[in-house]
Amino acid sequence: MSDSPFSFGTKILGTGALILFSLLGLGVVLPATWEAEATILLPTTADAAFPYLDSPKGWLAWTPWPDSSTLSGPARGAGATMSWDDPEFGSGVFTIVQADAPRHVTYRVEVNDGRMSTDGTLELNPEGAGTRVRWREEGDLGRNPLMGYWALSMDGAQSDELQKSLDRLVLLLVDSAGSVAADSSAAVESTAVPDSTDYEPS
Repeated sequence: MSDSPFSFGTKILGTGALILFSLLGLGVVLPATWEAEATILLPTTADAAFPYLDSPKGWLAWTPWPDSSTLSGPARGAGATMSWDDPEFGSGVFTIVQADAPRHVTYRVEVNDGRMSTDGTLELNPEGAGTRVRWREEGDLGRNPLMGYWALSMDGAQSDELQKSLDRLVLLLVDSAGSVAADSSAAVESTAVPDSTDYEPS
């Protein structure tokens, strides 16, 4: 029986390297894109809810963002922007792309100089005495081979996060006594959604 020119330790390391390269190779060919969706019935009108959706400062009231976030551009509508540069979350920009009151908002999020991106849409439609919100997102995690594995779980994980945020929006639209916010002016006053004087445009 001839001795192998490779030691046992070398074989183990070689096998481990082969497995690692195989996993990285699979990660490269896995799709880095994902889709998420959530819906909820708001206990108010679309007019009352819309100020929280077409304004970055309104988004801050019901969705989580880095503490370093700053606002620029118009206060609301197309071009309204929120950006951040955070040690934990990296750098990013959230921009309202289109806002058609009170039914439709589209936005884009770019992280780390656009290497990762998300495009989202919120649609509002009357349903009974309330408003049905349908929130959809599509994202691209970029070409990092590890991101292909992350994308496999993003559909469900991000859908859950969207649903949690919509739950917070519902609570936001209900006053402290439990009554429904009846109109957009009351909704704006309750959470200080900005008007054009809240900050200086860039």
